[in-house]
Amino acid sequence: MTSSDAAVLAAQKQLDAYNARDIDAFLEWWADDCRYYAFPDRLLASGKAEVRARHLARFEEPNLFGRLVARTALDDLVVDREVVTRTFAEGPGADGPGEVDVLAIYQVEAGRIARAWFKMGAPRLHPPGTVTLRPAAPRDAATVRALTRGAYARWVPVIGREPLPMRADYDAAVRHHRIDLLCLDGRPVALIEMIPEADHLLIENVAVAPDCQGRGLGRRLLAHAERVAAELGHAEMRLYTNKLFAANVELYRKVGYAIDREEPFMGGFTVYMRKRLK
Repeated sequence: MTSSDAAVLAAQKQLDAYNARDIDAFLEWWADDCRYYAFPDRLLASGKAEVRARHLARFEEPNLFGRLVARTALDDLVVDREVVTRTFAEGPGADGPGEVDVLAIYQVEAGRIARAWFKMGAPRLHPPGTVTLRPAAPRDAATVRALTRGAYARWVPVIGREPLPMRADYDAAVRHHRIDLLCLDGRPVALIEMIPEADHLLIENVAVAPDCQGRGLGRRLLAHAERVAAELGHAEMRLYTNKLFAANVELYRKVGYAIDREEPFMGGFTVYMRKRLK
C-alpha cells in the first residue's frame, strides 16, 4: 500500500466512523499524539483524549453527517471538501439544524492521522420545515424501532396482531440493510429500509411517524428509493405488504407498482408488488 493509499484509507475510515457517531472507531484512526487545528495554525486539540472530548457532544447531535464532495491525495496528505450537517446554536437556549462547508486537510503517518487542519465556512441554518435525508447508523437502531412501531401501531386492530416490522431486529437491520432516515427540522420522522438484491431493489419497510402522516413523506421516500435503485443499476423495484393494509396498497398502485402475486401468511395474505423503472 502506498503512502497515498494509506492516507486515503485513514481519512475515509474516520469519516465513516464520524457518520456512524462511533467515537471509539473514530479515534482508532488518529495517532496518540495527534494535533487538531483550525486552519491555519490555531490548536484546538492535542492528543486523542482532547480529540475525544471535543467530539463527544457533537456525536450526540441526531442529524450529524459529513457528505464528501471531493477528495485529493498526495503522498501523506489528504484534502477533503465536505458538507457537514449539524445542529448549530442560533442563540441562547436555541438550537437549529443546518449545514456548513468544511475543507479538511489530513496528514497521515504510519496509517494514523497525525495532524489535521479544518477550514469552515459560515453555517447555513435550514429554514423551518426543512426536510433532509441521511443514512441510519448503528446507534439509530432505537430511533428506527420507535418510528416503525409508531407507524404500524394503527394496523394492530386491523389484523389482530403486531405487524412483523414492529418486532424486527433493528440492531441487525441498520448494519445489514440500507435504512435512510427522513428528518424534518433535524428530527427523524420517517424512514425507508431497502435491501439491494441481484436484479432489483427490495423495499422492506416504509414508516412515517403518526403526526407526520398524510404529508407526502411516504411518496418522497419511495421516490428516493427509485433513485437509489438507479444508482445501483437496477431497473426494478419490489415490495410486499399485508393485503389488509389497503391504504398502503393503494399508495403503491398510485406511484406505479403492480401486484405480482398474493400468498397466504399467518391467517391473511401478503401482496407482492413490483415496478419497472424507465
